Amino acid sequence: MTDDGAGGGRLVIRAPNHLGELILALPAIRHAASVEARAGRRMWVQVAAWLTPILELADLDVDILPLDDRRALRQAARQVAGTEAKRGILLTPSASSAIIFRLAGLRERRGTAGGMRTWLLTDPVPRGPLLEGHRVHEFLALVGGNTEGEPPAPRLHAPDGGSGPSRAAGDKMVGLFPGANGDSRRWPAGRFSALAGRLAASGRRVLVLGGPGEEGLTEIVAAAGSAAGECEDLGGRTSIRDLATVLAGCDALVTNDTGPMHLAAALGTAVVALEGPADVRQTRPLGPRVRLVGRFDLPCVPCVRNRCPRKGPGTELTKSYNECMWLIEVDEVERVVEELLDWGTR
Repeated sequence: MTDDGAGGGRLVIRAPNHLGELILALPAIRHAASVEARAGRRMWVQVAAWLTPILELADLDVDILPLDDRRALRQAARQVAGTEAKRGILLTPSASSAIIFRLAGLRERRGTAGGMRTWLLTDPVPRGPLLEGHRVHEFLALVGGNTEGEPPAPRLHAPDGGSGPSRAAGDKMVGLFPGANGDSRRWPAGRFSALAGRLAASGRRVLVLGGPGEEGLTEIVAAAGSAAGECEDLGGRTSIRDLATVLAGCDALVTNDTGPMHLAAALGTAVVALEGPADVRQTRPLGPRVRLVGRFDLPCVPCVRNRCPRKGPGTELTKSYNECMWLIEVDEVERVVEELLDWGTR
């Protein structure tokens, strides 16, 4: 599939299914949309329905196909077929997405190769070489974009008309996101609680954020902050658009390796990313006010596992389990937060 779409016909892109991946795919989607626009065509993007606000906040000149149930393959294929698109690019490595494009009758289907999925594509791309750089470059390579130099940072604007938590003039507001999809990616709750207490005691307004099912965790962290100062628990209470509003209003966010980490960075909020098993070469958040905190010198980092596989004595600690996260100290994180907040006042 050429960069100028010489094969003709409208293009449909299948966006990634996860928040962080979608945000990292935005530069590629923007590039593809501009190429199509120059050819006089408007592009389609098929995306999980709950993620459509992200595309709207990116100000992309595309038509959106909201996907309510990505397991309903025939329904999703009929949705694509109804666009009369002829070409498709998959920015997700799932086999189901390739099946959807095949069922939809797209004559050109480009995506990363792997397993049975390879045979569903007309233009399979080996993924191995793409994993040597940042995920933004991987997505750009799939749409024929520039992969030289530093990867471009995704950009989103704050939702219009949104109302985040109120605060007095001059107050600094810090968000904390203590959850994560995998246990190995979570800084211990007690460390988040200690940080919440310190920040609140120093006069910072603290917001504790979390997704559905993380209310118990956010309640524990927020209780420590409330005991020391001003702290609010928003765990499980924000839609994706509400979360964007809150993050855009924060002066800084301290977060595990999560989708909201990338969302905050794209909104221009200062981010302190607590990194453990992730390969930061590939998935680090991008932006001028992003700071990575982690022990990247450990021999097991990155393992990219959601559950720590280590047992027995650690490299520095008595126990090796989740050592990469346990070695991140509250003092270090607090210092980085304060540096970013101070930078924001210059």
